[in-house]
Amino acid sequence: MRFGPVPLAQALGAIAGHSVRAGDLVLRKGTLIGAEELAALERAGIRELTVARLDDGDMSENEAAARIAAVCAGDGIQPAPAFTGRANLHAMHAGVVELDPAAVDAFNGVDEALTFATLPAFRPVGAGDLVATVKIIPYAVPGFLVEAALRRAQPLVRIAPFRRREVALISTLLPGLA
Repeated sequence: MRFGPVPLAQALGAIAGHSVRAGDLVLRKGTLIGAEELAALERAGIRELTVARLDDGDMSENEAAARIAAVCAGDGIQPAPAFTGRANLHAMHAGVVELDPAAVDAFNGVDEALTFATLPAFRPVGAGDLVATVKIIPYAVPGFLVEAALRRAQPLVRIAPFRRREVALISTLLPGLA
């Protein structure tokens, strides 16, 4: 990935590296610069823009996050669509978070650009609760890093459903303890 300032005429197809506010224009960082954005920037008098451009073999932050989240999501987990390089994983039903901390650490050891964070093991959750998140730090990562992460990314987190159990209590009185 290449990152830096370019003349506005060269920004088409690039990713805005910073948010831009000029008059009525608000362009958020991470926005893919299309013809509409380019025209709005020109109308606002912007002549130069800091952008990120993907190199051959790079994968966008959203594509990388979505692919990794799909593999990391175990039973009872639903990945949300990736947005701004983040794919959240939510519980599909109530239960308890199960994970292997060593496997999560191994995944996070692939590269600092790729992160996986979870609730602690054995935390009770309800349906829809946020359980984990995949975050891609830069706007794009080399595809080989994503592939390396996917090799370590078996389902890293799952939800063990609560199960109804029958219990019994036996109470006795011992002489001298009453």
